[in-house]
Amino acid sequence: MTLQMKFQQLLAKYFPWLKKFLTRIEYDYISRLDTKGQLLFMNYGFAGADASEMTAQLSPEYEAHRYQVQLYHHVAKAVDWNDANVLEVGSGRGGGSSYLFQAFNPRSFIGMDISEQAVDFCKRHYSIPKLSFENGNAEEMRFADNSFDILINVESSLYYPRVESFLREVVRVLKPSGHFLYADIRFVQEIETWKKQLQLLKLNLIEEQDITPNVVKALDLDYERKKNLIAKHIARPLQGAFGNFAGISGGGFYRGIPKSGERIYLHYVFQKPA
Repeated sequence: MTLQMKFQQLLAKYFPWLKKFLTRIEYDYISRLDTKGQLLFMNYGFAGADASEMTAQLSPEYEAHRYQVQLYHHVAKAVDWNDANVLEVGSGRGGGSSYLFQAFNPRSFIGMDISEQAVDFCKRHYSIPKLSFENGNAEEMRFADNSFDILINVESSLYYPRVESFLREVVRVLKPSGHFLYADIRFVQEIETWKKQLQLLKLNLIEEQDITPNVVKALDLDYERKKNLIAKHIARPLQGAFGNFAGISGGGFYRGIPKSGERIYLHYVFQKPA
């Protein structure tokens, strides 16, 4: 386990508010650097076992981010998006929200993120009717009860100081029969606590899947692109930290039998009772 991973563990355990603050700074820094809009996705990505599992042909805007798009596609395809009102919590640079809106054609889509600079970027970069972006806190959403048919959260809640508060908000803003599509990372020793948090959800578990091998494969395949982007955009003294953030060091994921200090990537589908 790298020093960066150990530092993340300590932040998560003893200083959760500081972890959230540092993450926001990191995202804001990326927003200031990426003036040409090249970094539309921040997730680790997903690669299928073979070519037949790849997402269909992508537009040039998304092709450079193929593995990140595939993660969103894999998480989203579990449910019917027809006529749905959708919220993405932790929308970041907006690439996932934009792709999902165009690929799955919901009625409306809101991307919400805690980083004001990321939201400002999205408002400038995307101009798609019925797709909007706004600043907000995952643990205290401004939306009314029973507002959304689908809530999606990809590789974001690991940075939340109070995951239980976020999960309560998920239940509150989902409509009856609505779906919560969820994919995230935890250290092996955190999995038991995470699953206990999820068991407190007043939602029905439809699917649970360990997608760590798919994420590891995507990190391997996407290594050179990420390495070149970091070399181009990030000052040399910060490249190591941002390399860990982007997962080019392997993301700390298990590649055999999971053990303490390694990480696991899980995908969930929940449904709110009617």
